[in-house]
Amino acid sequence: MSTLKLCTARAVMSTMKASVTKVLFRKVSSVPPRASNYSCSFCTLFLLIMGACSSTHTVVYGLTISRPSIFAFGASMVDSGSDFVAMPLRSNADFDPYGSDYFGKPVGRWSNGRTFFDLIMEGLGYNYLDPYLKSTRSDFSWGVNFAYSGSTARNSSSFSELANSSPITFLVQVDQFKVFQSQMISNEHGYAEKKKLKKHFSKSIYFFETAGNDYGYYAFLGDGYDPLENVLETIASIRQGLKSLYDSGGRIFIVMNVTPLGCSPGILSDSRASGSFDEYGCKLDWIELVQLHNFYLTDLLENLRNTLPDAKWILFDAHDILLDAYRNPQNYGVLYPLKACCGSGGEYNCRGELTCGESPKYVNGTLLQWKKCEDPTLHIIWDTVHPVESFSRHISNGFLLGTHLFPPFNITEVINSS
Repeated sequence: MSTLKLCTARAVMSTMKASVTKVLFRKVSSVPPRASNYSCSFCTLFLLIMGACSSTHTVVYGLTISRPSIFAFGASMVDSGSDFVAMPLRSNADFDPYGSDYFGKPVGRWSNGRTFFDLIMEGLGYNYLDPYLKSTRSDFSWGVNFAYSGSTARNSSSFSELANSSPITFLVQVDQFKVFQSQMISNEHGYAEKKKLKKHFSKSIYFFETAGNDYGYYAFLGDGYDPLENVLETIASIRQGLKSLYDSGGRIFIVMNVTPLGCSPGILSDSRASGSFDEYGCKLDWIELVQLHNFYLTDLLENLRNTLPDAKWILFDAHDILLDAYRNPQNYGVLYPLKACCGSGGEYNCRGELTCGESPKYVNGTLLQWKKCEDPTLHIIWDTVHPVESFSRHISNGFLLGTHLFPPFNITEVINSS
């Protein structure tokens, strides 16, 4: 990453507060094409058809309108098995030791057990959300999980050749929701029933965890990308998706910011993610890149509150929870804040040649194989960037207790009053 470009971005962040909205909305026109024009449109369309329109897609339970549904969008931190059911045995999370400490087997979650989103669902008294792409016996009575591992906020062709990237980007997930919503409403035959269901969609909760991969993949794209331009295009895609869901009737939006990638074992161990270190051992350029994104995301939500005041635009500041843990690990019972629980060795127990869940292999004559730590509770991160289940509890508490929701928002009250 260019230090000069990032320094320029820092200056912009500190001086552009008054004009940030104009810049952001001018950048909306430069968002990459939607899925229908995307270079991976064929595979994307195939998955859309497989997930939403196939004759084998059997929905056992549809939406229950007696309580708000929850619709989740994003990537691997909230994915409940989309990749696992759509293309099984393709990703690391489909193999041991993923899921071993709670489910006893891999279930497509990037954790040793439950994700923080699973714990949020439990805390609200909901069942785990089925992934949208689950083609048989889907249970959507609690809502739908559209999140897909490896996805980005942007439909950028820059990421299309990376092994872990996904064509099911955030904007594609939004399109999948619109297909789902249309099908649910069309299945109701009477006018009164359709009206009730439309009202239900407006009272439901829309949760977003996206954009981490837009920056995480940065390490693999060389030095030719401008941080500020990258951030603005990513924020513009998020705005486009949020506005599309608003136009579809959504009114309660909770958007999670990006976590401190510069402290994650995946970035710390990758020589391509260059940069100096801060006093806590995190890569400073990456910390500030994420802060730049989160600055613009906060501004975006503030703008949406002003321009679309009939909706709730809530920020979930998971970044603050994780950053505090990296800097004050003793407060969380953590001994190894920068070291992955599962990996193949090295300073951060995270080597790009072989990561958690991969089959053993020889690298330069040395056999590499992953090892799982004895006590995951002493770690923050499970593999490269995903939290261990024990730390996910801290993240979910920040959500459920409302301590990291801004402006203040009591989600339990919203659930119970509906």
